[in-house]
Amino acid sequence: MTDTDLTMKPAASSQSFYGSRYLKIIVLLSVSSSESLQPPSLLAGTQWKVRLDVGLQPGTWMPKRFPGWAESGARLGLDVKVDFTNEPSATRESLVGPKDSTFRLKVASDLPSTFVSERGQEEVDFADGGWCIQRPTGNVKNARGSLVKPEGLLRFWLDCPSGAKRRDVEIRPNTRIFFTTGVWDFPDDLQKQDGEYKEVLAELQVVVDQTREARNTEGNILEEMRTYQKMIGDSKGFERLKDRKETLERELPPMGASVAPNGVQIAPTGSLVIKGNSIPDWLPGSEYLILGTFSASAV
Repeated sequence: MTDTDLTMKPAASSQSFYGSRYLKIIVLLSVSSSESLQPPSLLAGTQWKVRLDVGLQPGTWMPKRFPGWAESGARLGLDVKVDFTNEPSATRESLVGPKDSTFRLKVASDLPSTFVSERGQEEVDFADGGWCIQRPTGNVKNARGSLVKPEGLLRFWLDCPSGAKRRDVEIRPNTRIFFTTGVWDFPDDLQKQDGEYKEVLAELQVVVDQTREARNTEGNILEEMRTYQKMIGDSKGFERLKDRKETLERELPPMGASVAPNGVQIAPTGSLVIKGNSIPDWLPGSEYLILGTFSASAV
């Protein structure tokens, strides 16, 4: 069985952080799941504020499974602080990753989360979960549909014993919520990539300036032929640099990524899903429904 990054393999978009209909375990993303993370990652020991944005997403099957769910367009926003620990998890979730690479995700506050509904302020309880980072072997799609290749695909879960409801948007009691997003947890490597990216941009600008200068040069036929040959060479160099620039842009964190004090970065958005049926996730037919999106900011 192949485990999934992001942004999980949805039925209509096989490699994206946001599924478009539902997720099937048997067809999850192509990532490396054979390597155990020891120690887990520099993400361990960091604390993050996670903001859940629950509601209709394009292509979700939530209203089909739960008629009327979020049809008003209402959203449910919830905040929860979590600690990524290096304690091995006692529980394994196939969607998240192998057990020997799954660690405890601890709810950082004893106080419940709150939100305001038509009934006034309400409280929501979250319970500890688990987290795992898997390494993509290829490009995956982010929330905007662009191909990216983060250093890792961060997946984790939290349980919501109390449930929560705002108008027709509901998290049912005792729901396990799964989170998926991109993570960059090798700050030294990231710094080198960022330096290379700046160098590539500078080289591209040089090629553009030289080509512009060559096009403005007038002379005899021999000079024009030399200029033409130079422009052809510049064009090949430009394409090579352009390809490298695009590769680095897929690998580097996007604008708006949150940075922890130790340099670990998490993508600005990720996906929320829940199990859509009671079929064990290792059997064909197990499905996951898109619940919404989330963001994370370092504390």
